[in-house]
Order: sequence, then C-alpha cells, then structure tokens
Amino acid sequence: MLLAVDAGNTNLTVGAFSGNRLVRQWRIETDSRRPAAFYARALRAPWRGLAKPTAAVFGSVVPALDAKLSAAIEKAFGLSAAAVTPRSKLGLRLKVKAPGQVGADRVLNALALKATVGAPAIAIDFGTATTFDCVDAAGDYVGGAILLGPNSAARALHEFTAKLPLARVRKPARAIGRDTVECLQAGLYFGYLGMIREVLARTRAELPGSPRVVATGGLSGLFLKDLPEVRHEPDLTLHGLRIAHEILHHRP
Repeated sequence: MLLAVDAGNTNLTVGAFSGNRLVRQWRIETDSRRPAAFYARALRAPWRGLAKPTAAVFGSVVPALDAKLSAAIEKAFGLSAAAVTPRSKLGLRLKVKAPGQVGADRVLNALALKATVGAPAIAIDFGTATTFDCVDAAGDYVGGAILLGPNSAARALHEFTAKLPLARVRKPARAIGRDTVECLQAGLYFGYLGMIREVLARTRAELPGSPRVVATGGLSGLFLKDLPEVRHEPDLTLHGLRIAHEILHHRP
C-alpha cells in the first residue's frame, strides 16, 4: 500500500494505492497554520479498513506545509515520505528556462502524461490555478501556461468588490444572466471556456505531433462536455506520484 499526497494551495488530495490501483481518495483543506498533529489525524482516520501503508510520497506547491506534512506522515504511519520536486531524478527532462521553478504538480502531471497517453501530450489541470503542462514527442516537459482558476476568480470578484456575492462555478443555461448570480456564473463559465479553448488551440499549434489532451483537477469534469476532444483523467496527479514513487524506489 502506498500513501500519496498532492499538496495544493486549496486542498491536499490524498490517495491510497494498492499496486497500480487507486482504492481510496479524500481531500483535506490546506491551512499551513495547522499543526502536524492535525494533518496526522486527517491522514490516518480515512485510512481505517485498509492495510497499513508501507511507503509514502508527496508533492507540494506550499513550501510552508512541507515540514509539517513530513512530520504528519511520520506521526500517523511511522513512515519517512519521499518528496517529489523538480530536482527529483525521475527520467523526465525539464526543457524550460528555469527548471527549479517548475511546480511539483506540473512535474507529476508530465510524468503521468507519458505513462497514460504517451507523448506528445497536454494536461489541463483545473485547480486553484488552471495550468497547461506539455510533453513533447521525445517525452520531455517543455512548459505550458498558467491562468487563474475559476473558483479563484469567483472569490476574487467577491472579495475585491463591494456588492458581488460569491457565486458557485457552474454551467448556466444561458449567457445572458437575469440576476447578479446568473451574470457571474455566465461570465465565469463561458469566459473560462473561451480562455481554455484559445490557450489550447495555440498550445496545440506550437506542440508538434498531434498531441493528445487530458483534463484533471477538481473542476475538470464541469468543462468536459464543451471540450469533446479532451480525455478526462481526474486522478492524473496522484498517479504521477505513484509513478514517481516507483521510479525512485527502483532506481539503483
């Protein structure tokens, strides 16, 4: 059994793997102010009924949480967790200007892309930020794009205006909203759909070899019906952690 933790800015997505199979998944709200003991309980409690993990791996884009997460895994399961970073020896070349600046989640997405759909390929990850991650025909990570995620945009509209409410991101029936919430939902959904299509079209044009495209992340399922050419891989990053563990564990 493998414990895999994808530590993002909004949530920690936790996966329990038995071999290649993801048998359980849950989320923990990210809050770097909480102590390691809180995260130890939040990791251990949902594990009930499963065999004790024999290994643990995590990737994090929240530096303030890294030490606490390592301590929490040690406290919960008595394991020393492997941390995946851009410097990890994974056999994935980062062909970008500043390899050390590539987020762990983007490294993991690229790693999983190669294993699940082959190369070249593009992953669209709908998280706190929406990222495009690209693997070229040689299987190397070559960069992508970053934009604000839909939920983050909804919160920004609420927090930086005097009267706009916090709207749930959903697909509305029409683009012309009839009240403030409908107007927000129309702008958020159709606006993001337009951004995704434009960035994807340009990315495809720049990445030779007819790349396959997959979507992952919390809101990926919402946009899929309007992106029929995109394959849904909701657990792509967790599988990237599993693959990274296998590579690191079997490396001589």
